[in-house]
Amino acid sequence: MQDQQLFSQDYFSRLQKAGYAFVGPSKHSAIKACLWCRKSILGGEACYKNKFYGIASWRCLQLSVSMQFCDYKCVHCWRTNDFLKQWRGPADDPKTVLDEAVQAQKKLLNGFPGNPKTDAGKWREAQEPRHVAISLMGEGTLYPRLPELVREIRARKMTSFLVSNGAHPEMIGRLAEEDSLPTQLYLSLTFFDEKNFQKVCGSATGWEAFLQSLDLMKKLRNRTRTVLRMTLAKGLNMENAGGYAELVSRAGADYVEAKAWMALGSSRKRLGVDAMPSHEEITSFAGELASECGYRAADEHVPSRVVLLCRDGKTEANRFIKTA
Repeated sequence: MQDQQLFSQDYFSRLQKAGYAFVGPSKHSAIKACLWCRKSILGGEACYKNKFYGIASWRCLQLSVSMQFCDYKCVHCWRTNDFLKQWRGPADDPKTVLDEAVQAQKKLLNGFPGNPKTDAGKWREAQEPRHVAISLMGEGTLYPRLPELVREIRARKMTSFLVSNGAHPEMIGRLAEEDSLPTQLYLSLTFFDEKNFQKVCGSATGWEAFLQSLDLMKKLRNRTRTVLRMTLAKGLNMENAGGYAELVSRAGADYVEAKAWMALGSSRKRLGVDAMPSHEEITSFAGELASECGYRAADEHVPSRVVLLCRDGKTEANRFIKTA
């Protein structure tokens, strides 16, 4: 375990009670079986990643390799905001992290066979995850061994989604140079200009790094699938579709996910419930953005209040991922 002066036992206990399972000897990585994974095993609806891209929600491993590390203190972040901005301590071996993550996922799901609503086929498939979402908490590009992790995921014939805040274009560059690009590369687009960036992220620096990441995304779009993920809250960042359109065009992303901020966790106290957009408001804003940047609205997931925009007809036709 890492330095107890930095990460107290209370920190770990609090997150374990919330359903997180820490993995790896240094405990900087963790998984959590998400709501949609559980719902789908019980015969319910799957998540929007399933509807938009064909990812099996019940076979998805929701992973963080940087539980204690992030550059920003975003106003809308529902996760704990007690992050360190720079990596400290050892970086665990990616193979060990994945091995323990899969075993922890199995343990978290081992009670389902006793539930009469359980879809036995999906539960059996869930024992062998086929997708890794590197997005659970913290900033994944701070993990020094991220390229190795992505290659290990690929070697196991699993797909990967990496969500980044764009603060570390040098790591995105490493992923490209070391043949370690994920199946789908996300950048979080939660601001429309530098001033709004500072307001949303709680940081006076990072804007230029984000623009560099956008430029890298455009260069990489023929080598991996690229997505801009928007989390929108009223009174915070849900305005200026034209400003967003300029950034979308700069990145040339294959897809844009326009999603409502949900009033969860500590962000609920910071923003208030009234800041949560309705699905109708998200649909309207997504339509305005599409008109500004020339993208097309292709799909929606009403329970998650999210709309998918595709760059063109080709990306829309190829949005479903072929899995092993």
